[in-house]
Amino acid sequence: MHEDSLRRVFTLLPGSYAEVRSHSVRGQWISFLNGELLSVRREDSSGYSLRYMKGGALYFVSSRDLKDIKPSREDVMGWETGVWEDEISEGDYRVEERVKLSSMGVEEKVNYLKDVLKYIASIPTESKVSSFTLTYQETLEEKEVLIAGSALIRGRVPRVQVGFNFVMRNGDRTATAWFSLGRSGGLEVLEELRLADRIGEKLRSVDQVLSKGRSVTPGRRDVVLSSYLSGIMAHESVGHPFEADRVLGREFAQAGSSYMSSLEGKVVGGEAVSVCDDPTIPRSMGFYLIDDQGVRARRKYLIRRGEVGELLHDRFTAHKMGTSSNGSARASAYDRESLVRMSNTFFEPGDRKFEELLEEVRDGVFLKSYVEWNIDDLRLGQRYVGLEAYEIKGGKIGDPLLFPVLEGQTTEFLRAIDAVDDQLEFYPGTCGKGDPDQGIPVWLGGPAMRLRGVQVKVIGSE
Repeated sequence: MHEDSLRRVFTLLPGSYAEVRSHSVRGQWISFLNGELLSVRREDSSGYSLRYMKGGALYFVSSRDLKDIKPSREDVMGWETGVWEDEISEGDYRVEERVKLSSMGVEEKVNYLKDVLKYIASIPTESKVSSFTLTYQETLEEKEVLIAGSALIRGRVPRVQVGFNFVMRNGDRTATAWFSLGRSGGLEVLEELRLADRIGEKLRSVDQVLSKGRSVTPGRRDVVLSSYLSGIMAHESVGHPFEADRVLGREFAQAGSSYMSSLEGKVVGGEAVSVCDDPTIPRSMGFYLIDDQGVRARRKYLIRRGEVGELLHDRFTAHKMGTSSNGSARASAYDRESLVRMSNTFFEPGDRKFEELLEEVRDGVFLKSYVEWNIDDLRLGQRYVGLEAYEIKGGKIGDPLLFPVLEGQTTEFLRAIDAVDDQLEFYPGTCGKGDPDQGIPVWLGGPAMRLRGVQVKVIGSE
């Protein structure tokens, strides 16, 4: 490993707090279009970085060659005002591959995926599938981070993810669907994901919507969201606006700001609403036990029973806001600095069954997946266009609905949630942030949730 080389870098440093990181992300991508192999490619992002405080500014340098990692002689004005230097942890964390990523060659993986695609092509549907894309992705992320010249963190996380996209047509109705499945681990993940079955379920479901769906009656209705919808809401409507650097304005030019900057009071949701970010979940996409700044990871309650809990912090935002880091710093690659990042962000489940959420809905809508979502720069105004969507009549799921629209404000939706079920399901995502951009693996998830009296619209309406 690189421990001795990393320690030698510290003899050159003029500042106090410093991080030296060896970081590699090696991966393989296999893509298919309409059943035909489109591409096979490998990527290797491996190198080193140094970040340190000097004269009130934060410096960062990176290179593929450790010999090029030297302190800068330039003087710059820093955004950071200092660093929270307590609790520097060290240790190892890793996810084991029960079946090694290397145990199958490229040809074997291609043939495995071809068999999945053959099964999918045999599924009868009333609607026509005009385009189908499947992408397999495996990565192995390894890092060594030396903090303050003494604390060494080693991490090793393999990940497997499969994304699929299809365009389906039925007369003048068209739907584009995109889904992704994945977790950390080895090739055993492929069997655990039940690819053929899960993809087949989506094809049949979207086919039913296109062939039988009817327009929704607009108005204020009770809406039940699946874990897929609650996951995107947890990530986009709570996770991002609770990032402390965004609240402080550092992200404004690249990705917008946060409603948390001007929020009045601590109550943002109902008693049923608790939102967590937890990197320690085993075999999750966003798994780690010590962050890239040497702070031990833990579960953070961003919202607890409707009240604001804590923001996501790294050492620099913690110093700026007079609090402690909660282990939320990650970098996507050797040439990117660690920033405040989400890991696995989700609504916490409750103790009710899904059927109980439906029982008290006389006339409502169940949104299982979305074809489109939008959110503003404050992470306040948002809109979801349902893909797999169904009416709820007399406490039961009924006929499919054609692209109902859920539109409103984050705080309105959070306050409208009055019940969640007892299930917790996650979906993989790649969260973008920073300049230059960093795409980092995360999980989004939650239980099914019931919202009372929210605005449902017809697509195309104002």
